[in-house]
Amino acid sequence: MSISISGNSYGHGYVSSSVNNKQYKVAEETCLADVIAEEAMMTPEQKMMYELMGGREAHMKNLMRSYNSDGDYIGPGGIIVPGMHHGRSGSTDRSTWQQIISVSDEARQKMFDNVKREFIQENGISNGDTTKRSKIFREYQLSVKKEDRAKGTWTLQQYEGKYRSAMYAAVKAANPDWEPGQSFDSSILDSVTRESVESNLVQSGNQFVRKSVDYSV
Repeated sequence: MSISISGNSYGHGYVSSSVNNKQYKVAEETCLADVIAEEAMMTPEQKMMYELMGGREAHMKNLMRSYNSDGDYIGPGGIIVPGMHHGRSGSTDRSTWQQIISVSDEARQKMFDNVKREFIQENGISNGDTTKRSKIFREYQLSVKKEDRAKGTWTLQQYEGKYRSAMYAAVKAANPDWEPGQSFDSSILDSVTRESVESNLVQSGNQFVRKSVDYSV
């Protein structure tokens, strides 16, 4: 017998109360086909246990928890800031969010300070175990309107990369034999400021490029 998403086999009361709910609608649109496919693969014993645990109704309710009342994907426990999900498997057209927009001086300065602190602390190596960048990105995302969050995060990432490149270039200019991971005189970076880096950037498409390179000390 085929499985239906209405009637007693699914929980008619649940469908009738949720059909106009954005959480339900987006979960249905993005996940229901996979749920049905999973159910079709179940053995009779698995299907019996599935129904005892609440069946499709319970499964869909659990999936709905990954969306907020506006239908935004926020992930399990709400770990993703609304507006930052790029579709299943990153399927959203990148051109819609990989755009350069204005980002506040405050956010850019926080990112610059973090890059400098980590560059000195880790001797020029990007260490995923100690970085605080995720906190800075999240604070920024929550400070701007939803439709600007992905674009602004992309832009802030472009600045972040240029800050790090400028610091690398400055240390290399002072000591051509230096390699990331080796200690260096942190005073070399006194000449590298956020303003000096940004004044040397121009936009090229959806990225920043340097106008020139001059990090002599």
